[in-house]
Amino acid sequence: MTPLRQLILRTFMFTLFGACSFLLPAQSIDIQNDNEKPLEEKLVYTRQNSVNIAIHSQGFGAGFKIGKIKSIHKTVNWEAEVASLHSLKEIKTISTIEYYTRPYVYGKLNNVYVVRFGYGQERRIFGKPYWGGIETWWTYEVGASLALMKPYYYYVTVYEPTSEGSYQEVIEEQTFENHSQWLGIIGRSAFTKGLTETKLSPGAHASMGLSFEIGKQRTRLQAINVKVVAEGFPMGVPLMDGQRNKWFYLTFHLSYNWGSRFNKY
Repeated sequence: MTPLRQLILRTFMFTLFGACSFLLPAQSIDIQNDNEKPLEEKLVYTRQNSVNIAIHSQGFGAGFKIGKIKSIHKTVNWEAEVASLHSLKEIKTISTIEYYTRPYVYGKLNNVYVVRFGYGQERRIFGKPYWGGIETWWTYEVGASLALMKPYYYYVTVYEPTSEGSYQEVIEEQTFENHSQWLGIIGRSAFTKGLTETKLSPGAHASMGLSFEIGKQRTRLQAINVKVVAEGFPMGVPLMDGQRNKWFYLTFHLSYNWGSRFNKY
């Protein structure tokens, strides 16, 4: 485990256990006052939809959830998400050959984006006192993943034979597969280069974590989520030259969800 991954893991666990210890006293308060809450606070809605933006240990993401509220203690969700996936070994470099060129990552093989579809549940751990506060839920999700792998192209200089039998230096767009023939790297190519060569790698994922609801209104959902996602791709998802056969990824996520609760008649 790399030092960066260890730091991320320790930060995640510290946040998780710190939040739990902070919210422990709220459990007894909530139990004692459930029957004293106003009628509008006792009302159970049947639907809960939300969108989210997220940052995780290897990229960024966004998604949405369509939820069905079973009771005040349980909600089931159908979820969809798109997230980028970067290697922890990526280091951006700027070319010293040309000015005003795009920075590049030496050894990068693919730009990877993962599309996830899943089924999940939320179960209430600590309720919210009638005067407000934070409500805590335990969450989990399982589902299918699909990695989209677009080849990463570089602008490079190479020798090309001429009709006279000599060689001339030219600029070409190439992937890292031909790096042994490069004379120098100018920068990365445009993102659109290689789109038609995108490959797919199916997989599966599972996640678990905590959701801290901070919204003040029952009809408005606002929550901060922390979770860990384990994801596997049998065909592999190569990100860097030294990770060509990597098929398993473990990432730590922090996201913000907002949405609404309502009844569907």
